[in-house]
Amino acid sequence: MALSPVYYAKNLFASSYGKDRPEFFVWHPKGTPSSEKKLLHKIDFFILTYGCLAYFTKWLDQANLSNAYVSGMREDLNMLGTEYNLAVTCFQVGQILGPIPANLLLTWIPPRMLLPGLELAWAVLTIGTTFVTSTHQLYPIRFLIGFLEGSCFVGVQYVLGSWYKKTEIGKRTAIFACAAYVGTMISGYMQSAMIAGMNGRNGLEAWRWVFVFDGIITAIVAVYGFFFFPDTPYKTKAFYLSAEEKERCVQRLVEDGRQEETKFSLDLFKRTVNSWQLYVLTILWCFWNTTVGKVANTVAQLFLKNDPHHKWTLYEVNNIPTSTNGFNIIMVLLLNVYIDSTGYRMKAVALNLVILLFGTICLVIWEIPLGLKIVSYMFAGLDGPLSPIFYAWANILTTGDAQVRALTLAVMNSCGAALTTVIQQFLYPVTDAPEFGRGFKASLGFLIGMCVWVVVVRMFEMRALARKQTELEGVAREEGSEQDVTAVRLDASSKA
Repeated sequence: MALSPVYYAKNLFASSYGKDRPEFFVWHPKGTPSSEKKLLHKIDFFILTYGCLAYFTKWLDQANLSNAYVSGMREDLNMLGTEYNLAVTCFQVGQILGPIPANLLLTWIPPRMLLPGLELAWAVLTIGTTFVTSTHQLYPIRFLIGFLEGSCFVGVQYVLGSWYKKTEIGKRTAIFACAAYVGTMISGYMQSAMIAGMNGRNGLEAWRWVFVFDGIITAIVAVYGFFFFPDTPYKTKAFYLSAEEKERCVQRLVEDGRQEETKFSLDLFKRTVNSWQLYVLTILWCFWNTTVGKVANTVAQLFLKNDPHHKWTLYEVNNIPTSTNGFNIIMVLLLNVYIDSTGYRMKAVALNLVILLFGTICLVIWEIPLGLKIVSYMFAGLDGPLSPIFYAWANILTTGDAQVRALTLAVMNSCGAALTTVIQQFLYPVTDAPEFGRGFKASLGFLIGMCVWVVVVRMFEMRALARKQTELEGVAREEGSEQDVTAVRLDASSKA
C-alpha cells in the first residue's frame, strides 16, 4: 500500500511502542511479576555469561594480532611491508565464509553443542599461533581461526533473538556487543603485561605468550558453554529451567507477536531471497562496516607508533587506543537501554551518526591539535552502539521464520565482513601510517550513505507495519464490529 511523504516524515522518529510505550525502565518494565523477573534472571545469566565470554574471547583472539604486530611480531617475522594486511585479510576471508554455514547448522545442531565446539577448535589454533616462524605459516592459521570465529557473533545474535521480547532484546544485545570492546581492551593490557613479565620466559618472546594465554582462556569458556548454554526456547534442555519455565519461555514470545516457525524446509533460500529484509538490512550492515570504527584501534596504534612529532612508549601505543573501547562501552549501554525503554530507535541512531560524522571529518582534515586528534579517533570509532541497535532491529524485522532469520543475520555479517576486508586491504594499508587519508575520506563518504540508508530501512518498516494494520482491519471486519476495526487502526498506526 502507498503511504504519503507526510506520513513518513511524521512517523520517522516515532516510538516503535506507540501508545503502549511503558514508563521508563532500566531492566524490567513496571509491573513485571516476580516470577517473570526470576525467569529472566536465569535466562540472562546463562545466555549472557556464555555469549559475552565467547564474544570476549573472539575479540581477544582477533585483537591480539594487532597488539603482537606492534610489540615485536613485525620484526621477528620480517613483516616490513603489507604482510600484516594480508594476515588480516586471511582472517577476514574466514569470517566471510564461516557465518552462513554455521547459522544454518544452528537450525539442526543444538547451539549448546555447535558454538562451544567451534570455539574449542579456534582455541587450539590460537595456541598454535605461538609457534609460527614465518608469515606463510601465519596466513592459513589466521584464515581457519576467522572461519571458526565467524560462527560466534551471528550464532549468539540468533540465540538472543530466539529468547527475548522487543522491550528486552536491545540491552541484552548491547551487553553482548560490549564484550568485543572489553576483549580488545584486555588484549592491549595483556600485551603490556607480557612485555613486562613474560618476555623471554621459556625462550618465547612476549608477543608469543599472548597467544598461549588467549587460547587457554578461550578453551575454558568453550567448556563452560557445553554445560550451561541453553539452546533455544523451543528445544532447550537446560537443567536449571523447570518444565513450567520452559513453557513460559515460549509463551512470552507468542505474547510479543514473535512466535516462529522452526521446522526446516527446502524452500528456505527462496523464502529468504523473496524477503525485503535480506537486502535492506544487508546494505545497512555493509554501511556500518565501512566506518573508521572497524580499524580504530589499529590506526590509532599505528599513528602513535609512527607519530613524527612525539615519541610514544610501547605501553602508551598499546593502552591509549583502549579509550575508544571504553567510550564505546558506555555509549552502547546508554543508547540501547534508552531504545528498549522508549522505543525511539531513530533518535538514538541519529545521535550516534552525528558523533561519528564529527570525528571522521576531523580525521579527514588531519591538521588539528593533538588533543582533538585523540578525541577524533574516539568519536570516529564510536560505531559500537549501532551494532546491537541494527542487529536487534534485524531480529525484530525478521521474526516469524527461524531459518529465514538465521540466514538473513548470517548474510548480513558475511557481506559486511567482505566489505571490511576490501576497505582494510586497500584503504587502510599499514604503509599509509600515521595518516590514512584515503581511508578516512572513504569512510566519511560511506558514513553519509549510512545516514540516508537508515531512513530507507525505517520507511520499509513503516510500510510493513501499515500493511499489517490493513490485514488486521480485514480480520476485524470479518470477526467483529466497526469499533474493533477502529481500535486496530489506532493501535497499529500509533506504532508506526
